[in-house]
Amino acid sequence: MSSPDTSHATSADTPPQAAHGGAKKTTLLIVFVVVFIDLLGFGIVLPLLPRYGAVFNATSMQLGLLMASFSAMQFLFAPMWGALSDRIGRRPVLIVGLVGSTLSYAMFGVASELGREGTLLGLGAIPWLFITRIAAGIAGATIATAQAVIADSTGAAGRGKGMALIGAAFGIGFTFGPLIGAACTSSDPSIALNDAQYAAVRDWDATETPIAEGELLALLTEHGELQPADQESAGQLLAEPRPQAEVKATLLAPPSAMPGYVAAVLSALALLLAIAKLPESRPADSSAQTTHRRGGLLQLGTVVRHMTARKFAVVLTAIFITTFAFAQFESTLSLLTREFGYSPKRNFLLYAYIGAILMVGQGLLVRRLLPKIGEYRMALIGVVLMTAGFILIALTGNRTLPANALWYILPVVTIGFSSVTPSLQSLLSQAAAEDEQGAVLGTGQSLSSLARILGPYIGIQLLDLSAATPYIAGASLMLVGGLAVASIRTPKPAIKGDAG
Repeated sequence: MSSPDTSHATSADTPPQAAHGGAKKTTLLIVFVVVFIDLLGFGIVLPLLPRYGAVFNATSMQLGLLMASFSAMQFLFAPMWGALSDRIGRRPVLIVGLVGSTLSYAMFGVASELGREGTLLGLGAIPWLFITRIAAGIAGATIATAQAVIADSTGAAGRGKGMALIGAAFGIGFTFGPLIGAACTSSDPSIALNDAQYAAVRDWDATETPIAEGELLALLTEHGELQPADQESAGQLLAEPRPQAEVKATLLAPPSAMPGYVAAVLSALALLLAIAKLPESRPADSSAQTTHRRGGLLQLGTVVRHMTARKFAVVLTAIFITTFAFAQFESTLSLLTREFGYSPKRNFLLYAYIGAILMVGQGLLVRRLLPKIGEYRMALIGVVLMTAGFILIALTGNRTLPANALWYILPVVTIGFSSVTPSLQSLLSQAAAEDEQGAVLGTGQSLSSLARILGPYIGIQLLDLSAATPYIAGASLMLVGGLAVASIRTPKPAIKGDAG
């Protein structure tokens, strides 16, 4: 693939960071940290949500909405933050986002400590979890602004490499987030208690009398049916008889608040670093062209304009489809491993393993290979890997392949996604005019967030049909996404004010 022609570019078209290598590196480093913190919280929370469903007795609808609320807010607010950053600059938008992340993660820790019966300002744990996830989603929607900083600070030839840096931050955050969760949670499996079962356990006498698995199951089933996965968890919890007081405390204990507090502290450190070191990257001469724009909430007209512009539409469609397929995969994975008998801690470690692969895939492999083979070919390679990986996971789900094969299959899917994402983001950025980078990348992030809303909901519904169905659907979607990617042509460099 031939790279875009930039031979006619003048020094006036070069952003300040391109002219000052030190400032450019500082900017990229700060953006790396900001995105790392954003995805760190996501990596902590995603594997925790099924545990919250067990501890707080959330319905499947509540759990689905809770999982979707973060991405729903990103869908609504990413275009607004992107367009606003085109008007007032990248730095203030990113700083406001970090303030919001710090507060939301701290409140997430507080909500975790409330337990099943605690309240704060008249609200129980589940409403507060919704509030914190909504706030975190609004704050985290500034990732499109971080992408705009990359676009400001790199030329067309290095754009894909810069976007892969954000992907590497995603991988590191998604590695250390689950590791923090694993360090702060018990290895004891969780059991979903209904209200009657919870009340019965609460009324137990806290004695040192040992209780065995059969006794626990008999006591709980008197007050309602246990799902097979919960029966498996009871067997793991009481592989050997344990004192009734210890079992009672385990069953009633809320999740640790430490993951939320640790994420809040890290966000605060990133905020201080941004205030002290983050320079403004938006080109100084772009303000005149962007002052007429208005930063509405959804920017629906902007999204529609981008989706109907030929130079954007195919790339945006490919972004939506590939993200939808991956979101369906990552949201059903913890439910699949629950069927395989994974404890919460082992499930956290599996997610950390995925994050480590993302980190290596985007931070090393993709960043080095993408400039050599180009965004177009890299995206096609990613589509092929993801399709093959989903087919293999489907074979694992229906037990054609052993459960442990999952650990060997996950690198295929994850490296595929690592290849697709920065390639498509780079192609989208190269198609946009300089003064519309934030808005166009905001539309891309908004569509990614929409995919992350719909993917988990549909994936969980398909999982009710069989353990293989979500991944068969994912492979089929990737074939469609592959056709979209195959139809992409290398964009010509856009100019200021080019609406497409």
